Amino acid sequence: MARARGKRLIQERQRKEAEQLERKRAADRRRMVVVAATAVGLLAIGIGWIFLAPEPPWVAFDSVGNTHIEAVTDPHVAYNSSPPSSGPHMGSLVGWQEHDDQVPAEAYVHNLEDGGVALTYNCPDGCDGVTSQLRAVLAEYENDNVLMFPYDDIVDPDGVSHTASAVAWGRVYYFDVANSETEQKLRDFIGAFEGINNHVGA
Repeated sequence: MARARGKRLIQERQRKEAEQLERKRAADRRRMVVVAATAVGLLAIGIGWIFLAPEPPWVAFDSVGNTHIEAVTDPHVAYNSSPPSSGPHMGSLVGWQEHDDQVPAEAYVHNLEDGGVALTYNCPDGCDGVTSQLRAVLAEYENDNVLMFPYDDIVDPDGVSHTASAVAWGRVYYFDVANSETEQKLRDFIGAFEGINNHVGA
């Protein structure tokens, strides 16, 4: 009788252990389903962001190199954007300020290499709104790597002329009017590219 009772106790213990093991396995399966569903959801969000995120307002250009030249008049390879955003340049920097006269690409491109942003405008008939906006933005970044000057050939890759642009290493934001949208895009452009070291190997 005692032996039968002992056998029943062992069977009962084994049954409970089996139930506990099955509950643990079921909990593990539920946990794995939740983890997998979360991973799939995050992946879907990431893919959606990549394909649905708006294109940046600026144009990207391949680098034409960082070659240093001795003078503005030295022959060199052609620039691939207008205004130029990379390529051969002299070894000295142009002042981080507003300039009344056009600054040659061979001079200001070094500023871009050092993490600068050039604000340019082409207003033969006047464009007070645009230049006022550029000055206001320049004033916000007076202690940063930003300069401003007129430039008479602001043309996008499609051959369309524009009133103004912001230029960083390998990037140009073209625009034609002064409003709150372009002002914010100028700030976004400067925030994205100002201060980046563009030297070879950086």
